[in-house]
Amino acid sequence: MKNIVHMGFDGLDVAFETHIPADFAANLSGLKEVAAATREPQLLERGGTKMHVADSGGLGGYAYRVDTGPDGATWFFKQPGINKDPWGIKVSVKSLALALYGLGGVRAKLFAFMEAVGIPYHDRAESISRVDYCLDFFDPDFVLDPSCFVMHSNCSRTENHDMETYGRSGRVTGVRIGKMPGRQVSIYDKRADVIAKKKKEWWEIWNANRREAGLPLLNPNDRATSQVWRVELRAGKKMLKEKWNIRKWSDLDDKLGDLIQWTLRSIRYCVPTADQNRARWPNAPLWDDIARELQSDLFEMACNASPALVKEVIRSEHAELLKGQLMGLAISYLSMLDIDYSDLDKVGLEIKKLINHSLLTDKELFEEKIEKAQRRYAFISP
Repeated sequence: MKNIVHMGFDGLDVAFETHIPADFAANLSGLKEVAAATREPQLLERGGTKMHVADSGGLGGYAYRVDTGPDGATWFFKQPGINKDPWGIKVSVKSLALALYGLGGVRAKLFAFMEAVGIPYHDRAESISRVDYCLDFFDPDFVLDPSCFVMHSNCSRTENHDMETYGRSGRVTGVRIGKMPGRQVSIYDKRADVIAKKKKEWWEIWNANRREAGLPLLNPNDRATSQVWRVELRAGKKMLKEKWNIRKWSDLDDKLGDLIQWTLRSIRYCVPTADQNRARWPNAPLWDDIARELQSDLFEMACNASPALVKEVIRSEHAELLKGQLMGLAISYLSMLDIDYSDLDKVGLEIKKLINHSLLTDKELFEEKIEKAQRRYAFISP
């Protein structure tokens, strides 16, 4: 498919049979309390690795939760010495990390993080509980029709349970089939998702891949030249462990390709015919193309976008958001002072006076706020 704009892993959850060191737990405990009191994640640097410590842990007995940035992961830790469960660590890798670095790069980063913070790990001490794989394709003419899906007889199909259709203004924008923690197949309008969630970094990812292939770049402002759809295949722990016996990295390496092809045969997007037996409907060319592409080396897939440039896009997007908030607050503040907005010199002077007043009256508080902002944006700062 020449119109593929991205293909690769999109989600990964894995647990590790180990615990964090006691001194690391003590660090996390103190910062967790501060985070709860300030309602602000706290920055921690350990072994040269930065992370934000949250004000809570997670379900399943996890006492602590940390975030390693937009191109990182969310880690969950159980309290060592108290919780006797040997599976003391869980990590959920973010989709951006998988897109930028691929599965191999992400695995290396997980091990590097554990080594940096002093977490012991022995070979095959992992348990994979979720894997998502996606394929994004450009096609402005594609119309998603839920009635074209045909499921093998081994798939339960109940309209209110196994298939979910969503859209707006009479246009179907997504279909999800299946239920986690089993198996799901989803097709949806990824362009609309990116715009709604303000994930501008995906335009950089898609266009980096288009640029590498010598194809015209997508124009976010023109749907006809930027309509991207996503096919996403998700496997939860019931599917991975009970059906396919996928638990370890080696299992994933050996069996993921077969699992994906089996999924694409079990849930098919077809061309309807007059045949009353839907099972005999032929695959839509799109579905055959997807199956063909997903027979390639799934594990080496990473995008051509520069991680530094993607972070710059995220930073720019956040700066625009803050600018809008700043303008709104400045206008409200000047309105309270009854200042004419057309007098730009006076507007600038009032804002400058406000900052100077803060510096002169409480310089320590001002500097504390700067440090707080630096900690908050540690992962996307220049």
